[in-house]
Amino acid sequence: MKNFNNYANSFQAIARLRLESIRCLMDFLGNPQENLKFIHVAGTNGKGSVCEFLRQMISCSGLKCGKYISPNLISPCERISVDGEEISEVEMNNLLSRVHTECLKVEELHGEMPTQFEIWTACAFLYFAEKNCDMVILETGLGGTRDATNIIPPPFLSVITRIDLDHTEYLGDTIEAVAREKCGIIKGSTVVTIPQNPLSVIKEYSDNVIVAETPKVNPDLTFDYKDFKGLISGLKGINQFENASLAIECALYAGLNESQIRQGLEMAKNPARFEILAPDLVYDGAHNKNGMESLTENLKLYFPDKKPGFVMASMKEKDHNEIFNLIPEGVKIYAVAVKDNPRSLSAEELSNKARAYGIQAEAFDKLKDAISACRKENELTVICGSLYLYKDFDEIREKFI
Repeated sequence: MKNFNNYANSFQAIARLRLESIRCLMDFLGNPQENLKFIHVAGTNGKGSVCEFLRQMISCSGLKCGKYISPNLISPCERISVDGEEISEVEMNNLLSRVHTECLKVEELHGEMPTQFEIWTACAFLYFAEKNCDMVILETGLGGTRDATNIIPPPFLSVITRIDLDHTEYLGDTIEAVAREKCGIIKGSTVVTIPQNPLSVIKEYSDNVIVAETPKVNPDLTFDYKDFKGLISGLKGINQFENASLAIECALYAGLNESQIRQGLEMAKNPARFEILAPDLVYDGAHNKNGMESLTENLKLYFPDKKPGFVMASMKEKDHNEIFNLIPEGVKIYAVAVKDNPRSLSAEELSNKARAYGIQAEAFDKLKDAISACRKENELTVICGSLYLYKDFDEIREKFI
């Protein structure tokens, strides 16, 4: 294939949930994932935050820790890191060159090239093995059972974050169906989760289910968890206390001590998740019911006296009924599209959908114009609706921060 690197780094509009191609590809590459120790993380909301908390804690313990996440915000190199240092473009290109040869063999056997996500996953496994990682925090891409990351052997530990309806065309249209797809990563391993509706489903997949307790949030926004008092989260937002409790339970299972846990919690950073960029500017990737619920609660908690406006983009497949029903009364939407993304609703389509729910909305061709208009009319500008919009914002952030 000509321009293999361009293909590997491009956006893939259609997911292909299967394991045949990635299994074949990893066979050709010598199955480096077989010699790695994983904490595998699936769920609908909170995966990236739990992965970041955990990575920081494990690195603080002195172990070499790899992390694989998706989607990336700016560059595909963000997806693969060791102890917080992203893979370099040179290293990534070298891996892509090696993987390219084996991808051609897969294409010959199966009739189609591995997907971009399968290629990135293969590169990640190679990289972590060659860096001799002691532990790898592995985030699923979509679902669990048929996700490319699920070719690993039974993990050291599985994590199921909060489950909600999302990607129903792939994962099922009930919470139970989505939970079963996510739980495919467990493979009999110990699993850490939270109190939630599909807990009975999760317990079908493991004899050892650790259910994190609800943390106590203090007035100063520190929190207590079990015997640990006054914990500080580097990630802002009411939902992060739940994510932190999951990470703490994982760390305790892995034998980490209180000092390592505290330090890891404080050092955690996760852009685009209730990221306060300026006193009047917030970016939050909220794109489904659970995410929008958290966003609205966080706005009340952190900006109780400011009138917000939403600069918003959205993917076509999202359940806009649930999203629009949660937008606070009186909030205006300044609709935009994500550039060069075939899954994105156009600004006009998004604004029309919002108006159908009685929400004031206006369409903009350019993100910078939408932000400027929102700032003129509101005390707080909230950019939300999609993580993919973050790259567009990054190109113009200097104008607004």
